[in-house]
This record gives sequence, structure tokens and C-alpha cells, in this order.
Amino acid sequence: MKAVLSVLFLILTISLSAQEQISFPGDLEYDPFYAMRITDSDGNRYILHNASYISPEGEVKYFVWFRRGTDKGLAEYPLDLYKVLKFELTGNYEVYPDGYTPCRVELSSGSVFDGYLDTTGYLGGIDEDFGVYGKIYLQYNGVKSIELIHDGSYSRCPFCGALFYDQNLTECPFDNTVLTAQNP
Repeated sequence: MKAVLSVLFLILTISLSAQEQISFPGDLEYDPFYAMRITDSDGNRYILHNASYISPEGEVKYFVWFRRGTDKGLAEYPLDLYKVLKFELTGNYEVYPDGYTPCRVELSSGSVFDGYLDTTGYLGGIDEDFGVYGKIYLQYNGVKSIELIHDGSYSRCPFCGALFYDQNLTECPFDNTVLTAQNP
């Protein structure tokens, strides 16, 4: 038995060392960028590139919390942004507890769900008009819709292996390598 375990450990060690190791230049980490078109209650539109959801604690997230059921919750999901085509905020921000706002979400699969979106954080990214990093607070800026500018497909950097869902990116922002389109 001891010999069998030793052989299995050796095989596992060899197979792990044979796998391609991806390292990021300058200690950069995997970072799937998004482009988002945000429309406010006055009809103004903003496009953010390299965008993500930022939690109230300041943590960069590539998912949002979404509830289905009642305003107090029945089921709560971390909804990955790459699965989302559009959020349409359909209710008043102040009425619902815990910072959840009535919302209709359209997924890249074509499914549509009504529920409640966690609007306690903000969206952060490079504002297309000004070319600088901007923050759009979900509860305070009168956001009515958030469209993620992708169709569920993504690109991959052949050099560092990072994945990007922003269809406007043609080269990796980490190493300037031309991105390769992938089939989801």
C-alpha cells in the first residue's frame, strides 16, 4: 500500500510540474475586463471600459449579488458578469432593504429573470468620454440600465493566458499581445 501511494504521489508530482505555468508580468493577476453602457434616469449614457463591480468595502468583483424571490430574499446568487447582457433597474432604490433594488436581468443564454440586484457598491472603469477612471454609484446616480457589451464570447491572451470579455479590446493590456477570439 505504501509503495502504491509513493507511485501515485510521484505521478501527481510529475504531471503537475509538466503543466504549463502561467506567470503575469509585474505580478499582475487574472483580470477579465468588461465594457459597460450605463443609462441613467435622465437618459444620459456613459460607457466604461475595463469595468468591474466594486463592493462597498472596495473589493474588485466580476460578479454581483442577485436575489430571486422576495425583497427579503429567498435565493441569493453570485451572478458572474460574463453571463449577463443587461440589468434593467425597475424600482425605487430607497424602498427595499439591504441595498437590493428591483431588477430584470437578461443573460447571454437569452433567459430573462426578475429579482433584486445588490446596489450597495459602484461600477468602476475608464470613462470613454474623459479617458480617466470613473465611479458610478448604483444607489445614488439614478442608474436605470447596465448593458455589458459582449455576447458571452471572450478573447484570450496567448502570452499570459488572461481572458477578456470586453469586445473592444484587441490586445492584452498587460503585455500588448494580440488577443485570440475563443468560442465559449
